[in-house]
Amino acid sequence: MVIELERPVVFRDLVPEIPSTTYATFGLYKYPAKFIPQVIAYALRTFAEPGMSVFDPFGGYGTVGVVARLYGNDYELWDLNPLLSHLHPIAVMNPIEIDLPELLRRLKGYDLLFQPDWSNMGYWYPEMFSPMLQKAWGFYHSLNDCDLKRVLLIPLLKTTRYFSLNDDKRQKLSQSPLSRMRITKLQERDWEEVFYDKILTGVEHIIRGLNEYQGLTPAPVNATVRAGVDTFTTELSHDHDILLTSPPYLQAQEYIRSCKMDLFWLGYPESQIKILGKTEFPYREVPRIPIHSNIYNECLKEISEPHMIRMFEQYFCGVLGSLSRLQEHITGRLLLFVGPATVRNIPIPIDRIFIEHLETLGWNHKATLIDTIVSRSMFFYDANPATGSNDKRMSTEHLVVLSRR
Repeated sequence: MVIELERPVVFRDLVPEIPSTTYATFGLYKYPAKFIPQVIAYALRTFAEPGMSVFDPFGGYGTVGVVARLYGNDYELWDLNPLLSHLHPIAVMNPIEIDLPELLRRLKGYDLLFQPDWSNMGYWYPEMFSPMLQKAWGFYHSLNDCDLKRVLLIPLLKTTRYFSLNDDKRQKLSQSPLSRMRITKLQERDWEEVFYDKILTGVEHIIRGLNEYQGLTPAPVNATVRAGVDTFTTELSHDHDILLTSPPYLQAQEYIRSCKMDLFWLGYPESQIKILGKTEFPYREVPRIPIHSNIYNECLKEISEPHMIRMFEQYFCGVLGSLSRLQEHITGRLLLFVGPATVRNIPIPIDRIFIEHLETLGWNHKATLIDTIVSRSMFFYDANPATGSNDKRMSTEHLVVLSRR
C-alpha cells in the first residue's frame, strides 16, 4: 500500500461549472447515497477523453450518465432498483412547454382510480387522502404523452410521500411522532389545495432543472440503461474503457426498502418488490470468494459477533465479487468512490481493502483523492440500520483511481 498516493481534495471547488450538488437535474429526486456530480465530472475530465465509454454497475439515480453526456462519453448504467429506468430519462430529457392550468384541470377532473398492489397501503395513508391519490396516479398511468408523464412523475412521487405517514428522514418505511404530527396538521388544512399546489410547484422545478441542464450543453451519446439488474450475477456484453461507480455503503445497503413506496405507485407488484428487497446484499446469500487483502483479514479477526461477521463478509464478497468479475471487461481505469466505515467502532478502511484485492487482479493504484463530506442525502440514525450498532458516521469519501498494468 502506497499511502503517499492519498491526497485531500474538495471536488466542489475543482468543478465550479457545476455550482451545487442539486443544480440542474442532479437534485430532482432524493435518492439515498447519491453520487455527487462534481466527483464524476472531475473523474471524467481528468481520467477520460470524449468518446470513451463509461460503465456504472451500481447506477442508482443515474448521475454518472447525466454527467457523462456533458463530457461526450457513451455510458452504460445498471441497478437493481427499477427506479433507475424511470428517473434517468427525466434527468436527461429536453425541456418542454407545459400549459400548467390545463394540466391542473385534467388532473383534478380525472375519475379512474389506480389501486397499487400493496396489501399494507391503508397503514400508510389516511382514508380521506386515498381517493385523491388514486385519481392522480390513475391520470399518470393513463398518459400517452411520454414527456408530460416524465415531467409529472417526480412531483407526483414527492407529493404522494408527503401525504403519507412515512417519516422520510428514515431509510425504511416507518411512522414517527413527527410524521404523524405532519399528517394531523395537513388534515386541518385545505389538503386538496396543498396537494395540487405541490404538484404544480414540482413541475415548475423540473422544467427549471431541465433548462439548467441544457445550459451545460450535454452532447448526444450512446446510452444503455438497465434497471432491475442483479449486478452480482449479470455479465457485461462488451468492454468499456472506464468503470466509475459508488458501490453500496457498508452502513446502508437497503435502497429498495427506502424506495418501495414509490415502486408501489409506479405499478410494481408487491411480490416483485419483495424479491428485489431480498436480492440486496444484506439479505441475499452471497457465495464466499477469496478476498485478497491483509487489511480485510485483520478487520475480520477483530469482529466477534457472528451476525456482524456475516454482514461484513456478505458486503465484501458481494461488492468485490461483482467488481472482480466485471473488471475483466474494463480496458482502462477503475474509479471507485467509497467511504471508510466502522463496525462496532472497529475502523474499516474500505478503499484500502478494495485496492489490495484489485491489485492482485492486475490493477495499479494510481491515487486516492479524499473529499470531506459537506452534506449527505443519506438518512441519519443513532444506530446503523443494517447492523443495529452505534457506529460512527463517515466524514470523508474517497475516489480510488486504478489503472490497468
